[in-house]
Amino acid sequence: MQFQLTDEQRMIQGAAERLAEEEFADSAFTWEDEFPAANKDLLAEQGLLGIALPEAYGGGGYSVVEVLLAQEAVGRICPDTAHVLSRSSMGAPRAIAALGSDTLKERYLPAVCAGDLIMSVAVSESGAGSDAGAMETSARVDGDTVVLDGSKLWITKADVAGAFLVYARFEDGNVGAVVVDKDAPGFALGRGDENMAGHVQYELLLDGCEVPEENVLVYGGGESFKQLLIEFNVERCHNAMMCVACGLNAFDKAMEHAKTRTQFDQPLADFQGIEWKLADMATRLDAARLLIYRAAANAVDSSPSRLETSMAKVMGNEAGQFAVDEALQIHGAIGYSKASPLEYLYRWVRGWRIAGGTVEVQRNMIARDLKKHGLD
Repeated sequence: MQFQLTDEQRMIQGAAERLAEEEFADSAFTWEDEFPAANKDLLAEQGLLGIALPEAYGGGGYSVVEVLLAQEAVGRICPDTAHVLSRSSMGAPRAIAALGSDTLKERYLPAVCAGDLIMSVAVSESGAGSDAGAMETSARVDGDTVVLDGSKLWITKADVAGAFLVYARFEDGNVGAVVVDKDAPGFALGRGDENMAGHVQYELLLDGCEVPEENVLVYGGGESFKQLLIEFNVERCHNAMMCVACGLNAFDKAMEHAKTRTQFDQPLADFQGIEWKLADMATRLDAARLLIYRAAANAVDSSPSRLETSMAKVMGNEAGQFAVDEALQIHGAIGYSKASPLEYLYRWVRGWRIAGGTVEVQRNMIARDLKKHGLD
């Protein structure tokens, strides 16, 4: 069992950290409702977009472990930019790299790696949240065309995305996935809803939306749909690391504040109550990232484990939220101020417990696997 990074992994981690400190620090926490396009371009220039996508399509050819290392390093400085970095190797681009035809790979992956294309995943509907099997969006094959009807909700970055991986139910009843370009006939963005973090999430409207049949990623059913579900496990590592990155960002701010803020003639960091907060924050965050990296490392040469990724998501979500909450408490009134980055982190980290499968659903899946196989 190895807990040390390779020289190449340390190089990627260091490069991401230096880029974040030199280029992203000054603008961190200024984005909120704005897409960090300039930072996205810098990530592309440094080869950090699509680093886990195949080299043949402009990617770095690395594994999810390297993506998470870069995501953590950047997120410790600017979480908004870390989100852009991670999404370029996870979600829709990764699903296309793993399951797509050569045509789909050639059409979409080089553009993602170059920073010319943002992709989003569309699963949730008004009646299908945690129960994704209840989705009603339909897909029917008509000659060499697929026609989609329905709507999707809570789509992140839909206003800047050029293509979407849309989950839909085919005529045989199986749920599959289709790549839909934003300019496809019958496709439109619906209303946008601003969430607690100040991010706008959109509705997708599919009214007789027509795409070429070659845009079908998976028709559903059998092994192909299982592979599609496996990609959700990888996505949970991204989700969990976003929370840990937010938590580490908050921890660093809390540590600095505790060392420099004096009350009753001594630094806050010397009060035992504050020491315990810092110790608990660090312990939970470190435990969470160990679970995340274990899940990712074990998935390099095999399918990611549902048990390991669900555990990582639960721990990552809750450790991140705990750390941000405690960091805000250490800062006191200034942490609660709208002028504080902690206020934004507090609002944003809360959403990750819902996104990508709620922590309650993850616990259900953990328990299901434990009842079948026990805990090794």
